[in-house]
Amino acid sequence: MSSATDVSKITRRSLVAASACAALRGAPARRPNVIIVMMDDFGYGQFAPNAAALTQKDYDPAFVDFLARHKGDAPEVGLEYARRAMPTMTALAGQGVVFTNAFSSSNLCAPARVGVLTGVQQNRYGFYQNEDVERVGLPQGSVLAGRLQQGGYATALVGKYHAGTRDESLRLGVMKKFGLAPGALMKMDPAKRAEVDAEIRKTGYLGSTIPEHNPLKYGFDYYFGYNRWECPFYDSEHIWEDRKYAGLQKEYNTDLFTGKALDFIGRSRKQGKPFFLELCYHAVHGPLKPQAPARYFDQFKGATYNMQNFYAHVNGVDAGVAALKAELERAGEWENTLLMFCSDNGGSINAASPLPGNAPFRGHKGSMLQGGLHVPMMAHWPAGLKRNGRRAELASMLDLMPTALDAAGIAAPAGLDGRSLLPMLTGKASRTHDTLAWAGMHARAWGFMAETTIGAAEPRRDESPGGWVVTDGSFMMRFVGATPAGLFKDVPDGAPAMRELYDMREDPGERTNLIGKLPQVAERLEKAYAAEAMKMPAPARWRRDRWQELMPAGHPEVK
Repeated sequence: MSSATDVSKITRRSLVAASACAALRGAPARRPNVIIVMMDDFGYGQFAPNAAALTQKDYDPAFVDFLARHKGDAPEVGLEYARRAMPTMTALAGQGVVFTNAFSSSNLCAPARVGVLTGVQQNRYGFYQNEDVERVGLPQGSVLAGRLQQGGYATALVGKYHAGTRDESLRLGVMKKFGLAPGALMKMDPAKRAEVDAEIRKTGYLGSTIPEHNPLKYGFDYYFGYNRWECPFYDSEHIWEDRKYAGLQKEYNTDLFTGKALDFIGRSRKQGKPFFLELCYHAVHGPLKPQAPARYFDQFKGATYNMQNFYAHVNGVDAGVAALKAELERAGEWENTLLMFCSDNGGSINAASPLPGNAPFRGHKGSMLQGGLHVPMMAHWPAGLKRNGRRAELASMLDLMPTALDAAGIAAPAGLDGRSLLPMLTGKASRTHDTLAWAGMHARAWGFMAETTIGAAEPRRDESPGGWVVTDGSFMMRFVGATPAGLFKDVPDGAPAMRELYDMREDPGERTNLIGKLPQVAERLEKAYAAEAMKMPAPARWRRDRWQELMPAGHPEVK
């Protein structure tokens, strides 16, 4: 698709109607198409169906104070823009299911994506932060898309991957060309280094994977995307198509990914196959300064640039979903398409990622607070799900792929932590999970709390304490390891390890710590965490001392 193609042109493409397939859950029907749409660093309160249920009283006071000091918009503007930024998703939410108590499997993007792809809580692979995943990559056979591929589905991953190791041979090849030894770049004259870096970028190194970590090795028939934490909205040199570097991509990447997704759907329909598509947009990961196209940007005039541009990027994703819906309706396939939507982790809220942020929760991406873990999530499937409205049962992004397999009538492998949501949604089960548990970094570097760091937050993020969290859907218990001295301005002398307990329903903003008032609840939840933690091996790269502080007595790898 050319760089001039926009979503209005995309929606005019024609698709071939599907052939009849197997029965689903006892009723004659074709096997459904499945689409997972994932946004990046998108806050719970920034999702229009959730914003509709919020008031300004639900805002995180610390974030409101931060924006006031940084000349952000009036609080009421954020609610207004959030509520109207996604008209397509708002309409679909009214016909489908919005999960109000849904969580990512991690507060950071690479581990969270591992959880979605595998249905396994990624701590069980030794993944606690991004670098753990980047160093090791996914175990072969772990990605559940392979099950759908084996079951006759056409499968594709479009957009952000970030679950493999970059191909160092590309970088080293350029350095050899310039006669440079490994490590020499750091010592070079800046002008000469810029020349070498430009050559490295032209190889596609920044978004590459080693061959054995390419998504095509894990059950995807088609891959168009990048193996990195971010992708420039325009002029990206990060993107690969299947096993080849795609070269400079000038087009606005939200529209680019939508177009490639539609191309894949068209091919799968011509093959007479149901399809599985994981469409992982770069929006709204930073840097957010590049302006969204005018067709999105001009809809949000009257606010600061940050507010206007943020919700313009959000609106671009909504337009992408509208394009998918329009084409599938033309093909007679929309009624039997299961669409699931989520964000990879909590919003990285700051001046460029505005109110409502992660309201009604406090904190942001990278933290073990609810704002780092509680995510927007919804499902829509006219042929398979009756309207369920807003559901408060405990749910996880780990459940997305098991739900897809269940909808397709394909058995899930044993040992998954995710569960199909369909039994709960169809009334055959009262709940999906008894508890969910996490372990990892409890860091401030990925949002507005970064300004509390003494010195630059990014270089010091590995000094942050670790934390674990466990919830039963009603209460959430958190442990935060010891905070070192000299790291944060509010605790310059450091702080001892601590435990917290909150009533999630009555106190979503986590303002009243109940740890001393409900000892039996705390004991029950800590035992549940300890049972899960015994399955969590040492990290691949994260600091072992931070990990060890989170593990229970008797863990086989704790000295």
